[in-house]
Amino acid sequence: MTPKNAVYTHGHHESVLRSHRWRTVENSAAYLLPHLRPGMSLLDVGCGPGTITAELAALVAPGTVTAVEVTEEALALARAEVERRGLSNVEFAVADVHALDLPDDAFDVVHAHQVLQHVGDPV
Repeated sequence: MTPKNAVYTHGHHESVLRSHRWRTVENSAAYLLPHLRPGMSLLDVGCGPGTITAELAALVAPGTVTAVEVTEEALALARAEVERRGLSNVEFAVADVHALDLPDDAFDVVHAHQVLQHVGDPV
């Protein structure tokens, strides 16, 4: 599934975004907390509105988080959240999860929350 033929069935209606903005590291990625350290490099695939992304960035600072979404419109939501929180250690990329144009072994941690249900070939 490429960005051209990807279908995000939930859409970006405000009711969907409200649900996604509720997500935090604590309630949606707590399993990562014992493993995160300052200075780490983290990839957040399917970052959505960026609430988890921003918290991850705060936890790994001065390390970096690379936030990935399938469209620039979707990525704009995360950009706005990161800017709202005044974070400077997040990079953004529009990318296809099946063909990430990122070097191998570039990240200490790769995080994906609720992404696999939306890709055509999750394996």
